[in-house]
Amino acid sequence: MVRPSVDTSVILDAAAQLIAELGFGGVRMDAIAARAGVAKGVLYLRFATKEELLRAVVDRELVLASRRSIELVEADPRGGSFSRLYGHAVTALHSRPALLRLYQEPSSPLRGLAPDGERVQARELLGSEFIRALQREGIVAADLDADVLAANLTLWNQALAAQAPHVDIDALVLGMGDLMARAVDTGVADTSAGKRAFVAFAEALISERERP
Repeated sequence: MVRPSVDTSVILDAAAQLIAELGFGGVRMDAIAARAGVAKGVLYLRFATKEELLRAVVDRELVLASRRSIELVEADPRGGSFSRLYGHAVTALHSRPALLRLYQEPSSPLRGLAPDGERVQARELLGSEFIRALQREGIVAADLDADVLAANLTLWNQALAAQAPHVDIDALVLGMGDLMARAVDTGVADTSAGKRAFVAFAEALISERERP
């Protein structure tokens, strides 16, 4: 049944499902409309172009992944250590199949969806700015180069996403977390400062993505 109008979230859900199934390049506006159960014209009343709709999907997927990572970190007694933060961020990313396509198709969604480029870049929750904040809190070893660590994390995350889905993602995340614990964590007993820093950083990214 074709509905004259639906909540925008229904359209974004339909688009996200199709992105996960077909990739960004395989998604058509008529297919999104059919999946959402609306006339194609309804999509163009909400979004001027397909690219604008896809930007909205990317922004919402990043918001949902960020919120999930916050939930996981806050529920973990040791969630403020870098190894746990990394594990929870990766788990949250893998919970959003459409978002994984950002890593699997870098030539399309990461370069072509937005005029400014920067807004569509999948900014890492565990980027160099955040790593330096954790170093100031004594959560991450001070002698590590934050920029190098962030670059390596980005590379690893892209490789993980490109190979998704994984047979045992939990075991994979635990293994990567163990590596981070050995190489990056300082072993401080109280990691609450790491939790606070992560939540503040993630909420800032959420606000950025939710702005008009």
